[in-house]
Amino acid sequence: MNRPSTYPSVTHIRLKRFMAVALMAATLGACMSSPGTGKNDPLPVKSRQEALDWARQLMAHLAQTAGIEINSEPEQITFSPCIGRNGESAPDDRYTLLYFAHSDVPAARQNDVVRSVRDLLTNEGLRISSYHETPATQPNSTVTARHPDSRYVTTVFSTDDTRMALSVNTPCLLPPTASASPTP
Repeated sequence: MNRPSTYPSVTHIRLKRFMAVALMAATLGACMSSPGTGKNDPLPVKSRQEALDWARQLMAHLAQTAGIEINSEPEQITFSPCIGRNGESAPDDRYTLLYFAHSDVPAARQNDVVRSVRDLLTNEGLRISSYHETPATQPNSTVTARHPDSRYVTTVFSTDDTRMALSVNTPCLLPPTASASPTP
């Protein structure tokens, strides 16, 4: 039975839920220090363009390792202000980046993709925080990992039986001084 186009698809609902959770994690927790560092340690300095270029390179690396290609669908790029645990913010333009790319992957290959990505990320020192495989008849496979030092989080997950999304969420980053306060 075909649904009228006014109803969101299951894929659309899954993607919206995932993006909401990822955005909440980015805005609520990204400014907190990781264990073993002081809350006043300096933030990594990276321009928005450098962060975006890095995110694109990381997604290309994951895709190549998994034997998939990022498709031509528009990438989703969200720069958000860095908000502290108690709602505090700083006037220095610190930000987080949430980046999504998509790949056309048949349901029968999606578990292989998450396994390949899991193995790669584990070998590169990331900690797997979520891993789930599902039957090809109901694709909903996921792998999520966090880098222990840089604190970025990357996820690869099924969005439906023909696509997967690849994402990265950065911790708070500080733009270089020149971009934070441009000279007239």
